[in-house]
Amino acid sequence: MIIANNNYHYCWYMEMEQICVVIPFYNESARFDTDAFSRFYAVYTTIYFCLVNDGSIDNTIDILNNLGENATRIKVLNLEQNVGKAEAVRQGIIEAQGWQSFDYVAYLDADFSAPLETIPYLLQNRRNALFILGSRVLMLGSNIQRNAFRHYVGRIFATLASEMLNLPVYDSQCGAKVFHVSLIEKAFSNPFITTWLFDLEIIMRIVNHLGWEKFKSISIEIPLKKWIEKGGSKVKLSYIFHLPFDLIKIRRKYGKAI
Repeated sequence: MIIANNNYHYCWYMEMEQICVVIPFYNESARFDTDAFSRFYAVYTTIYFCLVNDGSIDNTIDILNNLGENATRIKVLNLEQNVGKAEAVRQGIIEAQGWQSFDYVAYLDADFSAPLETIPYLLQNRRNALFILGSRVLMLGSNIQRNAFRHYVGRIFATLASEMLNLPVYDSQCGAKVFHVSLIEKAFSNPFITTWLFDLEIIMRIVNHLGWEKFKSISIEIPLKKWIEKGGSKVKLSYIFHLPFDLIKIRRKYGKAI
């Protein structure tokens, strides 16, 4: 079956592995595109969803419950208290693991900065990798739109992370990642020690478990075809002053990658 969608054009066979995509929500009623979600859900019939309401105080939970009503491939996890994106993603993945026997579990942001089609695109190009990382690289043929200031802060962060952790990953913070279920226990069993750098912690947990050479052999970083940054980010710009301290916490906890 050939699927064509804007910047995506690839084969996707419906008899392939079963995947669950975890999406965390915190007051996303104004940004969540239910029409795009419904269209995708109707086409990709081997993809399941765990939609995590992270203590929203708007009507997000009502939207999610409406989507999940009579939908066999949607599970809604309602967290009554706001626990933050890291813990919401972690609890969503644990919930997914106990729901069905999936081959891969992924997570994606609710604003669809990376569209839902990103997940089958990453899987289609994974080259048998068990850990697939999306990467926001602006190059010919891609549509990557990022706030300039956040982009440069991100590159500074990537440089710091590379220096402090000896971690040669271009875009550890991209909110589009896919995991084979064999990696779930080591990556998500325990709460994260940082609020916004949990993507980096996931990488370091898997590196610690497998060793760097094995990690390289089962992981791949794939440039995204599309990423359009949306307004309303929950990460405050003032957090940049806390980044070095969180990196130090990660270094002390997990050591270096190489």
